Amino acid sequence: MKKIYGFFVSMAFLTLGLNAQVIKVQFEGEDVSDNDTLNVEVAAGEEVTTYFILTNQSSETLSLRSAYSRLKVNEGDEFLMCFGECTTDTVSAVVDVEAGATFNNFDIAFTAGSDNSTLIEVFLMKASQDGTGEDVVRNFYVKYANPDVSVASTAKTQPLSVDIYPNPMSSNASINYFVPAKYGNAQLLVRNMVGKTVKTFNLRCGENAKLNISSTDMANGVYFYSIVSNGTTLTTKKLVVRK
Repeated sequence: MKKIYGFFVSMAFLTLGLNAQVIKVQFEGEDVSDNDTLNVEVAAGEEVTTYFILTNQSSETLSLRSAYSRLKVNEGDEFLMCFGECTTDTVSAVVDVEAGATFNNFDIAFTAGSDNSTLIEVFLMKASQDGTGEDVVRNFYVKYANPDVSVASTAKTQPLSVDIYPNPMSSNASINYFVPAKYGNAQLLVRNMVGKTVKTFNLRCGENAKLNISSTDMANGVYFYSIVSNGTTLTTKKLVVRK
């Protein structure tokens, strides 16, 4: 059984492939790679706890904290994250992990408010070298679901959703979205303040999906991202680029 996400990260990404060599994450005895999804079985009213083991594979002590972003939650869902100390917040306190040491006091307890699936994204962060902020060094997803409830039934009731993390973004960000299957020719458009479209993405419908966005060709400022289906705008949100 497993879990997952919810937190607004307003900081820049490092290259996750390199960071994976610095922090090893294990779940149920297996290594967890960046962007992996851990599937946890749970029914309405049940509580399940997922335990993670971290190993500092670098040559220096790392100041780490955990966080999660609630990508898809339901009424009555409850989370308790423990990273050394336990908190109902989506961000933990900082813990120092020495070079070569293993940290096994990281877990997330989840109580399902319903039989609808829940999805979170989990982040591990460390203090940046210049001491001015924090860098995301690892990320993965936890999906909680009742295996006795059909995927088709859940998909029919799941509403349209889209979010970008982090926002403000510096160089790269993730777009997590769900577009109901009843919509066709769905696209995500990113427009600047004068309404000019600067990026266009084709979207999958009827499933939770993710895509990545880069700000390499975008200037600092305010943008708006919209999901459009057959020429009709379904939702619009604000995106800030701050390099």
